[in-house]
Amino acid sequence: MERFVRLRPEDPLANYYLALGLSRESTGRNQDTDRIESLLQKSVHLDPKFEAGYLHLGILHFDRKEYSKAISDYQRTIALNSEMEEAHYRLAQAYKQMGDMDKSNEESRIYSQLAQKKAKQVERERHEIQQFVYSLQAKP
Repeated sequence: MERFVRLRPEDPLANYYLALGLSRESTGRNQDTDRIESLLQKSVHLDPKFEAGYLHLGILHFDRKEYSKAISDYQRTIALNSEMEEAHYRLAQAYKQMGDMDKSNEESRIYSQLAQKKAKQVERERHEIQQFVYSLQAKP
């Protein structure tokens, strides 16, 4: 990924994936997290609609106990994709850390609704696949 970023420094995905790779290898040293944050910041700067970049910035800030920054990052993620369950869940946790239980409970409620909606969608898709397979088996 390092080479890819050197070859295409203006590619938001290259910067994002390098940041993810480094975060998996990170030992938690400041220099590691500073570089990861820099790469994530660059990815969202290059593509302001890059919701995954904002989500992972929020995760990084939350891990650093920078809850107000994490909240801002999660809110940006949700503004770009209000259906992203993980962003609502993580936002609820950040609000909880800040002591704002009303907002935490609201985000938890939204998360639960989205999780139920997704579970129903998955079940519906499974049923459709089963129906498709049965229809194929019935044809000579």
